[in-house]
Amino acid sequence: MPASSPVLSVFDLVPISAGRTGDQALAEMTGLARTADACGYHRYWIAEHHGSTTYLAAATTVLMGQVLAATERIGVASGGIMLPNHSPLVVAEQIGTLARLYPGRVGLGLGRAPGTDPLTASALHRRAADPRSFAQDVLQTLTYLGRVSDDVPATVPGSLTPLVAGADGEAQEPPAPVGRARAVVGEGTAPEPWVLGSSVNGARVAGALGLPFAVASHFAPAQAEAAIVSYRSVFDASCSVSLDGRPHVAAVVNAMVAPTEAEARFLFTTAMAAAARVIGGRPAPLDPPSEDLSAWRRLVPGQETAVEQAMAMSFVGTADDVAARLRALAERWGLEEVLVVSHAHDAHARRRSYELLASAWGV
Repeated sequence: MPASSPVLSVFDLVPISAGRTGDQALAEMTGLARTADACGYHRYWIAEHHGSTTYLAAATTVLMGQVLAATERIGVASGGIMLPNHSPLVVAEQIGTLARLYPGRVGLGLGRAPGTDPLTASALHRRAADPRSFAQDVLQTLTYLGRVSDDVPATVPGSLTPLVAGADGEAQEPPAPVGRARAVVGEGTAPEPWVLGSSVNGARVAGALGLPFAVASHFAPAQAEAAIVSYRSVFDASCSVSLDGRPHVAAVVNAMVAPTEAEARFLFTTAMAAAARVIGGRPAPLDPPSEDLSAWRRLVPGQETAVEQAMAMSFVGTADDVAARLRALAERWGLEEVLVVSHAHDAHARRRSYELLASAWGV
Protein backbone atom coordinates (compact mmCIF):
# COMPACT_ATOMS: atom_id res chain seq x y z
CA MET A 1 0.00 0.00 0.00
CA PRO A 2 1.21 3.54 -0.63
CA ALA A 3 2.82 5.29 2.32
CA SER A 4 0.78 8.43 1.76
CA SER A 5 -2.15 9.75 -0.24
CA PRO A 6 -1.73 9.04 -3.97
CA VAL A 7 -0.80 11.89 -6.28
CA LEU A 8 -2.66 12.81 -9.45
CA SER A 9 -0.92 13.22 -12.80
CA VAL A 10 -1.78 13.89 -16.44
CA PHE A 11 -1.14 11.33 -19.17
CA ASP A 12 -1.11 12.86 -22.66
CA LEU A 13 -0.97 11.15 -26.04
CA VAL A 14 -1.33 14.55 -27.75
CA PRO A 15 -4.50 13.77 -29.73
CA ILE A 16 -5.60 15.77 -32.75
CA SER A 17 -9.31 16.52 -33.12
CA ALA A 18 -11.24 16.33 -36.38
CA GLY A 19 -11.26 19.73 -38.02
CA ARG A 20 -8.11 20.84 -36.21
CA THR A 21 -4.54 21.07 -37.47
CA GLY A 22 -1.40 19.49 -36.07
CA ASP A 23 -0.16 22.94 -35.09
CA GLN A 24 -3.32 23.48 -33.08
CA ALA A 25 -3.04 20.08 -31.41
CA LEU A 26 0.50 20.83 -30.24
CA ALA A 27 -0.57 24.26 -28.98
CA GLU A 28 -3.42 22.59 -27.09
CA MET A 29 -0.89 20.24 -25.45
CA THR A 30 1.00 23.26 -24.14
CA GLY A 31 -2.23 24.84 -22.93
CA LEU A 32 -3.20 21.68 -21.08
CA ALA A 33 0.26 21.48 -19.51
CA ARG A 34 -0.09 25.03 -18.18
CA THR A 35 -3.50 24.14 -16.76
CA ALA A 36 -2.09 21.03 -15.08
CA ASP A 37 0.77 23.06 -13.65
CA ALA A 38 -1.58 25.70 -12.25
CA CYS A 39 -3.97 23.07 -10.84
CA GLY A 40 -1.26 21.30 -8.88
CA TYR A 41 -0.94 18.05 -10.80
CA HIS A 42 2.14 16.07 -9.79
CA ARG A 43 3.49 15.13 -13.18
CA TYR A 44 2.81 15.42 -16.91
CA TRP A 45 3.50 12.17 -18.78
CA ILE A 46 3.89 12.20 -22.58
CA ALA A 47 3.43 9.02 -24.58
CA GLU A 48 5.15 7.74 -27.73
CA HIS A 49 3.22 6.86 -30.89
CA HIS A 50 4.43 6.76 -34.49
CA GLY A 51 2.57 6.96 -37.79
CA SER A 52 -0.70 7.76 -36.02
CA THR A 53 -3.43 9.97 -37.46
CA THR A 54 -4.92 10.25 -33.96
CA TYR A 55 -1.95 10.91 -31.69
CA LEU A 56 0.96 13.27 -32.37
CA ALA A 57 3.22 12.20 -29.49
CA ALA A 58 5.99 10.85 -31.72
CA ALA A 59 9.04 12.92 -30.70
CA THR A 60 8.52 12.39 -26.97
CA THR A 61 11.61 14.16 -25.65
CA VAL A 62 10.99 17.15 -27.93
CA LEU A 63 7.48 17.49 -26.52
CA MET A 64 8.81 17.09 -22.98
CA GLY A 65 11.10 20.05 -23.61
CA GLN A 66 8.19 22.16 -24.82
CA VAL A 67 6.11 21.32 -21.75
CA LEU A 68 9.01 21.97 -19.40
CA ALA A 69 9.62 25.36 -21.01
CA ALA A 70 5.93 26.31 -20.81
CA THR A 71 5.46 25.38 -17.13
CA GLU A 72 7.02 26.30 -13.80
CA ARG A 73 6.96 23.44 -11.31
CA ILE A 74 5.22 20.31 -12.62
CA GLY A 75 7.31 17.20 -13.22
CA VAL A 76 7.49 15.99 -16.82
CA ALA A 77 8.12 12.37 -17.77
CA SER A 78 8.21 10.16 -20.82
CA GLY A 79 5.19 7.92 -20.66
CA GLY A 80 6.99 6.23 -22.04
CA ILE A 81 9.89 6.09 -24.42
CA MET A 82 9.56 2.74 -26.21
CA LEU A 83 13.14 1.69 -25.71
CA PRO A 84 13.43 -0.95 -28.48
CA ASN A 85 12.74 1.89 -30.95
CA HIS A 86 15.78 3.86 -29.78
CA SER A 87 19.44 3.67 -28.90
CA PRO A 88 19.90 3.71 -25.11
CA LEU A 89 22.78 6.13 -25.63
CA VAL A 90 20.60 8.64 -27.50
CA VAL A 91 17.82 8.31 -24.93
CA ALA A 92 20.30 8.99 -22.13
CA GLU A 93 21.69 12.02 -23.96
CA GLN A 94 18.27 13.51 -24.63
CA ILE A 95 16.82 12.85 -21.18
CA GLY A 96 20.08 13.88 -19.54
CA THR A 97 20.04 17.18 -21.42
CA LEU A 98 16.50 17.90 -20.24
CA ALA A 99 17.45 16.94 -16.69
CA ARG A 100 20.28 19.48 -16.73
CA LEU A 101 18.10 22.20 -18.20
CA TYR A 102 15.28 21.54 -15.71
CA PRO A 103 16.82 20.01 -12.56
CA GLY A 104 14.54 17.86 -10.46
CA ARG A 105 11.62 17.96 -12.91
CA VAL A 106 12.41 15.21 -15.42
CA GLY A 107 11.23 11.60 -15.15
CA LEU A 108 12.12 8.67 -17.40
CA GLY A 109 9.38 6.18 -18.18
CA LEU A 110 10.50 3.29 -20.40
CA GLY A 111 8.35 0.74 -22.22
CA ARG A 112 8.84 -2.00 -24.79
CA ALA A 113 5.66 -1.87 -26.91
CA PRO A 114 6.07 -0.85 -30.57
CA GLY A 115 3.75 2.14 -30.28
CA THR A 116 2.95 1.77 -33.95
CA ASP A 117 2.20 -0.59 -36.85
CA PRO A 118 4.68 -3.23 -38.13
CA LEU A 119 5.66 -1.20 -41.21
CA THR A 120 6.54 1.87 -39.16
CA ALA A 121 8.29 -0.29 -36.55
CA SER A 122 10.51 -1.63 -39.31
CA ALA A 123 11.26 1.92 -40.48
CA LEU A 124 12.31 2.75 -36.90
CA HIS A 125 14.85 -0.11 -37.07
CA ARG A 126 13.22 -1.53 -33.97
CA ARG A 127 15.40 -3.94 -31.98
CA ALA A 128 14.51 -7.04 -29.98
CA ALA A 129 11.76 -6.32 -27.45
CA ASP A 130 11.66 -9.55 -25.44
CA PRO A 131 11.71 -8.96 -21.68
CA ARG A 132 15.36 -9.90 -21.22
CA SER A 133 16.62 -7.69 -24.05
CA PHE A 134 14.41 -4.86 -22.79
CA ALA A 135 15.79 -5.24 -19.27
CA GLN A 136 19.33 -5.05 -20.64
CA ASP A 137 18.48 -1.86 -22.55
CA VAL A 138 16.92 -0.35 -19.41
CA LEU A 139 20.05 -1.09 -17.41
CA GLN A 140 22.27 0.32 -20.14
CA THR A 141 20.25 3.54 -20.28
CA LEU A 142 20.37 3.95 -16.51
CA THR A 143 24.11 3.25 -16.49
CA TYR A 144 24.66 6.07 -18.97
CA LEU A 145 22.62 8.36 -16.70
CA GLY A 146 24.69 7.54 -13.65
CA ARG A 147 22.20 5.47 -11.69
CA VAL A 148 24.59 2.51 -11.84
CA SER A 149 28.27 2.83 -11.01
CA ASP A 150 30.73 1.88 -13.75
CA ASP A 151 32.56 -0.05 -11.06
CA VAL A 152 29.54 -2.29 -10.50
CA PRO A 153 28.33 -3.43 -13.93
CA ALA A 154 24.58 -3.88 -14.06
CA THR A 155 23.43 -7.33 -15.14
CA VAL A 156 20.02 -8.70 -15.99
CA PRO A 157 18.62 -10.59 -12.98
CA GLY A 158 18.52 -14.36 -13.34
CA SER A 159 14.80 -14.30 -12.53
CA LEU A 160 14.17 -12.98 -16.06
CA THR A 161 15.93 -15.90 -17.77
CA PRO A 162 12.81 -18.12 -18.12
CA LEU A 163 11.01 -15.36 -20.02
CA VAL A 164 13.14 -15.88 -23.14
CA ALA A 165 13.94 -19.24 -24.68
CA GLY A 166 15.98 -20.22 -27.72
CA ALA A 167 15.03 -22.68 -30.41
CA ASP A 168 16.14 -25.59 -28.23
CA GLY A 169 14.12 -24.35 -25.26
CA GLU A 170 17.18 -23.27 -23.31
CA ALA A 171 17.54 -19.75 -21.99
CA GLN A 172 19.52 -17.47 -24.27
CA GLU A 173 22.70 -15.78 -23.15
CA PRO A 174 22.30 -12.14 -22.10
CA PRO A 175 23.44 -9.43 -24.51
CA ALA A 176 26.98 -8.11 -24.29
CA PRO A 177 27.68 -5.89 -21.27
CA VAL A 178 27.72 -2.11 -21.44
CA GLY A 179 30.86 -0.83 -23.15
CA ARG A 180 32.89 2.31 -22.69
CA ALA A 181 30.63 4.68 -24.60
CA ARG A 182 29.47 7.65 -22.51
CA ALA A 183 26.42 9.88 -22.55
CA VAL A 184 28.45 12.69 -21.05
CA VAL A 185 25.62 15.23 -20.77
CA GLY A 186 23.49 12.71 -18.89
CA GLU A 187 26.11 11.44 -16.48
CA GLY A 188 25.08 11.94 -12.88
CA THR A 189 21.62 13.30 -13.68
CA ALA A 190 19.91 10.05 -12.58
CA PRO A 191 16.28 11.03 -13.36
CA GLU A 192 13.60 9.01 -11.63
CA PRO A 193 13.09 5.85 -13.73
CA TRP A 194 9.85 3.96 -14.30
CA VAL A 195 8.97 0.89 -16.31
CA LEU A 196 5.63 1.15 -18.10
CA GLY A 197 3.80 -1.98 -19.16
CA SER A 198 0.44 -3.55 -19.87
CA SER A 199 1.26 -7.17 -19.07
CA VAL A 200 2.85 -9.51 -16.55
CA ASN A 201 6.06 -9.55 -18.61
CA GLY A 202 6.60 -5.81 -18.26
CA ALA A 203 5.73 -6.04 -14.58
CA ARG A 204 8.30 -8.77 -14.03
CA VAL A 205 11.01 -6.67 -15.66
CA ALA A 206 10.19 -3.73 -13.37
CA GLY A 207 10.09 -5.94 -10.29
CA ALA A 208 13.28 -7.84 -11.08
CA LEU A 209 15.12 -4.53 -11.55
CA GLY A 210 13.62 -3.02 -8.40
CA LEU A 211 12.14 -0.12 -10.38
CA PRO A 212 8.77 1.65 -10.08
CA PHE A 213 6.03 0.22 -12.32
CA ALA A 214 3.20 2.03 -14.12
CA VAL A 215 0.48 -0.20 -15.53
CA ALA A 216 -1.36 0.75 -18.73
CA SER A 217 -4.84 -0.04 -17.46
CA HIS A 218 -6.34 2.62 -19.74
CA PHE A 219 -6.24 0.16 -22.67
CA ALA A 220 -5.43 -3.22 -21.05
CA PRO A 221 -7.51 -3.27 -17.86
CA ALA A 222 -8.04 -7.03 -17.84
CA GLN A 223 -4.34 -7.65 -17.19
CA ALA A 224 -3.69 -4.74 -14.87
CA GLU A 225 -4.34 -6.30 -11.47
CA ALA A 226 -2.41 -9.46 -12.33
CA ALA A 227 0.50 -7.34 -13.52
CA ILE A 228 0.58 -5.39 -10.25
CA VAL A 229 0.48 -8.59 -8.19
CA SER A 230 3.28 -10.09 -10.30
CA TYR A 231 5.37 -6.94 -9.94
CA ARG A 232 5.19 -7.00 -6.17
CA SER A 233 5.80 -10.76 -6.00
CA VAL A 234 9.13 -10.55 -7.88
CA PHE A 235 10.29 -7.16 -6.62
CA ASP A 236 14.02 -7.26 -5.87
CA ALA A 237 15.05 -4.54 -3.44
CA SER A 238 18.72 -5.51 -3.78
CA CYS A 239 19.03 -4.57 -7.47
CA SER A 240 21.62 -1.86 -8.04
CA VAL A 241 19.16 0.45 -9.83
CA SER A 242 16.40 0.26 -7.21
CA LEU A 243 15.24 3.68 -6.02
CA ASP A 244 14.81 3.02 -2.32
CA GLY A 245 14.23 -0.71 -1.96
CA ARG A 246 10.45 -0.33 -2.06
CA PRO A 247 7.95 -1.15 -4.81
CA HIS A 248 6.15 1.84 -6.33
CA VAL A 249 3.02 1.43 -8.44
CA ALA A 250 1.10 3.83 -10.68
CA ALA A 251 -1.79 3.23 -13.07
CA VAL A 252 -3.11 5.00 -16.15
CA VAL A 253 -6.89 5.38 -16.36
CA ASN A 254 -9.41 7.06 -18.65
CA ALA A 255 -11.54 9.83 -17.19
CA MET A 256 -13.97 12.52 -18.23
CA VAL A 257 -15.34 15.03 -15.75
CA ALA A 258 -18.03 17.63 -16.32
CA PRO A 259 -20.48 19.64 -14.19
CA THR A 260 -23.14 16.98 -14.78
CA GLU A 261 -22.93 13.25 -15.36
CA ALA A 262 -25.00 13.62 -18.52
CA GLU A 263 -22.52 16.05 -20.04
CA ALA A 264 -19.56 13.89 -19.01
CA ARG A 265 -21.08 10.86 -20.72
CA PHE A 266 -21.80 12.95 -23.82
CA LEU A 267 -18.19 14.15 -23.96
CA PHE A 268 -16.86 10.65 -23.33
CA THR A 269 -18.36 9.38 -26.58
CA THR A 270 -15.26 10.88 -28.23
CA ALA A 271 -12.97 8.58 -26.26
CA MET A 272 -15.18 5.56 -26.99
CA ALA A 273 -15.09 6.36 -30.69
CA ALA A 274 -11.30 6.70 -30.60
CA ALA A 275 -10.97 3.27 -28.99
CA ALA A 276 -13.40 1.80 -31.49
CA ARG A 277 -11.41 3.22 -34.37
CA VAL A 278 -8.18 1.70 -33.03
CA ILE A 279 -9.71 -1.72 -32.51
CA GLY A 280 -11.59 -1.60 -35.79
CA GLY A 281 -8.51 -0.55 -37.76
CA ARG A 282 -10.03 2.78 -38.78
CA PRO A 283 -7.82 5.37 -37.06
CA ALA A 284 -8.66 9.04 -37.50
CA PRO A 285 -8.58 12.32 -35.57
CA LEU A 286 -10.88 12.50 -32.55
CA ASP A 287 -14.57 12.53 -33.45
CA PRO A 288 -16.90 15.20 -32.05
CA PRO A 289 -19.10 13.95 -29.20
CA SER A 290 -22.43 12.40 -30.05
CA GLU A 291 -25.84 12.67 -28.41
CA ASP A 292 -26.18 8.98 -29.30
CA LEU A 293 -24.04 7.43 -26.57
CA SER A 294 -23.79 4.20 -28.57
CA ALA A 295 -22.80 5.78 -31.88
CA TRP A 296 -19.27 4.36 -31.57
CA ARG A 297 -20.68 0.85 -32.02
CA ARG A 298 -21.26 1.51 -35.70
CA LEU A 299 -17.49 1.81 -36.14
CA VAL A 300 -16.84 -1.77 -34.97
CA PRO A 301 -19.69 -4.10 -35.92
CA GLY A 302 -19.10 -7.41 -34.21
CA GLN A 303 -16.28 -6.02 -32.03
CA GLU A 304 -18.29 -3.97 -29.56
CA THR A 305 -17.32 -6.20 -26.63
CA ALA A 306 -13.62 -5.74 -27.36
CA VAL A 307 -14.02 -1.96 -27.17
CA GLU A 308 -15.97 -2.14 -23.93
CA GLN A 309 -13.32 -4.40 -22.41
CA ALA A 310 -10.49 -2.11 -23.52
CA MET A 311 -12.24 0.91 -21.98
CA ALA A 312 -13.37 -0.80 -18.80
CA MET A 313 -11.00 1.27 -16.65
CA SER A 314 -12.84 4.53 -17.34
CA PHE A 315 -14.23 7.02 -14.83
CA VAL A 316 -16.94 9.28 -16.16
CA GLY A 317 -19.14 11.68 -14.21
CA THR A 318 -19.04 14.64 -11.87
CA ALA A 319 -15.81 15.63 -10.15
CA ASP A 320 -16.67 14.37 -6.67
CA ASP A 321 -17.89 11.02 -8.00
CA VAL A 322 -14.85 10.43 -10.22
CA ALA A 323 -12.41 11.51 -7.51
CA ALA A 324 -14.02 9.14 -5.00
CA ARG A 325 -13.87 6.20 -7.40
CA LEU A 326 -10.26 6.93 -8.31
CA ARG A 327 -9.31 7.00 -4.64
CA ALA A 328 -11.04 3.66 -4.16
CA LEU A 329 -9.03 2.19 -7.04
CA ALA A 330 -5.80 3.62 -5.62
CA GLU A 331 -6.53 2.02 -2.27
CA ARG A 332 -7.43 -1.34 -3.81
CA TRP A 333 -4.31 -1.51 -5.96
CA GLY A 334 -1.96 0.31 -3.59
CA LEU A 335 -1.23 3.09 -6.06
CA GLU A 336 1.08 5.99 -5.32
CA GLU A 337 0.23 7.84 -8.51
CA VAL A 338 -2.87 7.95 -10.70
CA LEU A 339 -2.28 9.00 -14.32
CA VAL A 340 -5.40 10.40 -15.96
CA VAL A 341 -5.94 10.48 -19.72
CA SER A 342 -8.91 12.51 -20.92
CA HIS A 343 -9.94 12.71 -24.57
CA ALA A 344 -12.33 15.43 -25.65
CA HIS A 345 -12.87 16.88 -29.09
CA ASP A 346 -12.97 20.38 -27.61
CA ALA A 347 -9.76 21.56 -25.94
CA HIS A 348 -11.67 23.73 -23.46
CA ALA A 349 -13.81 20.79 -22.31
CA ARG A 350 -10.65 18.71 -21.88
CA ARG A 351 -8.92 21.34 -19.75
CA ARG A 352 -12.09 21.85 -17.71
CA SER A 353 -12.22 18.12 -17.00
CA TYR A 354 -8.75 18.22 -15.48
CA GLU A 355 -9.53 21.41 -13.57
CA LEU A 356 -12.68 19.98 -12.00
CA LEU A 357 -10.95 16.72 -11.06
CA ALA A 358 -8.01 18.54 -9.48
CA SER A 359 -10.37 20.67 -7.39
CA ALA A 360 -12.27 17.63 -6.13
CA TRP A 361 -9.06 15.70 -5.49
CA GLY A 362 -7.60 18.54 -3.47
CA VAL A 363 -4.21 18.73 -5.18
